[in-house]
Amino acid sequence: MRLPKRVLFPLFALLGASVVVLPALAASSEAKIEVNENCVAANWQCWTAPGPNPKPAVVTIAPGGVVTFADKTGFAASITWKGAAPTCSAAVPVSPAPAATGWEGTCKFETPGTYELEDPSMYYPKASVEVSAPVTTTTGTTTGSTSSGPSGSGTTPTSSGSPAQAGGSNGAGTPPGSLLAGSESAALELAAAQHGQAVRGSVDVSQAGAGGRLEVELLAARASLASTGRPPRAPVGRLVRSSLSAGTTTFTVALDARARHALRVHRRLALSVRIVLSTARGSAMTITRGIVLRD
Repeated sequence: MRLPKRVLFPLFALLGASVVVLPALAASSEAKIEVNENCVAANWQCWTAPGPNPKPAVVTIAPGGVVTFADKTGFAASITWKGAAPTCSAAVPVSPAPAATGWEGTCKFETPGTYELEDPSMYYPKASVEVSAPVTTTTGTTTGSTSSGPSGSGTTPTSSGSPAQAGGSNGAGTPPGSLLAGSESAALELAAAQHGQAVRGSVDVSQAGAGGRLEVELLAARASLASTGRPPRAPVGRLVRSSLSAGTTTFTVALDARARHALRVHRRLALSVRIVLSTARGSAMTITRGIVLRD
């Protein structure tokens, strides 16, 4: 049965005045991150989500969610949290616990935010877990009115409202107390592919880091040096500078004799570059990057 217009108009007005709230697509309540020994390139380890084309992991999870961490390889690994840290089970070797192999455990993430983890012994040490706050999307409020006249009669909707937004920060500038002038990506210049028998780069030191100490250490896989022993990384170059001034500090770290020999033989050498900035008051920060040197 067709309703008469005098019934439809109030019905449309009532529907137009409603607010429709739709839940946004929820983040998963669980995820997995595991050690992969061939991330991006052979013998370049990293934490990665399971799946093809392994690359350093960035996973998203809902607040209160659980991430399973696993190392089923022969490469000994542990987790170092940068800043905020979740609650992890005893099976997860969290620094300062020693690295281990053949383990699996879980960490629970209660609070929204970004959780960064690293393993200085890896070539691609970083991964992160994004804990997303629940988001509710409101389609808006529409009000209806009837009109008559030359333009005709009907309901003219007027809408208002906007989607709710999750909080965050723009990350601009230098965080208070940071030893770097700006973000890590902006303050550290270190090309991922370099030529020659030395590693070159620069770091932009903040006022908080002035007067402090810079240490740059080069680490290579023992297998690439035709040597054995533990740990799996061997130091092949080191530079220390004291009494730093605020501003850009350049550095050049030469390879030692065995690393130069390996570079000549293989024509390439994968390195992990560990950079430590510290102050006389005891504050310190560590940055680790993977690079490749070519002869």
